[in-house]
Amino acid sequence: MNLLSLALVFWGFAAIAAGMERHARDIFAASPSSMRSPRVRRLRLLAGYLLLALALPPAIAAHGLSIGVSVWFGFLALASTALALILSWRPRILRRVLR
Repeated sequence: MNLLSLALVFWGFAAIAAGMERHARDIFAASPSSMRSPRVRRLRLLAGYLLLALALPPAIAAHGLSIGVSVWFGFLALASTALALILSWRPRILRRVLR
């Protein structure tokens, strides 16, 4: 359950990053213009926020309400740090995650 929650959080943050024009340009360097359209970006943002929300129930199921929410916040911190490092050094690695 912890691995599922962590993976959902990471994919959620990756989708949110891909929904931002600057990060999408870094991740999809040779992408067609349709991938940069406002509609596609909004869908990526929505999918990212949905994945972040879907990561909370597995954490609560594994640890109970109070500890599960704390674990979820820890996963948010861990995944956001990992994603920030990936976006800084090798953003094109995220192509594999987002396809």
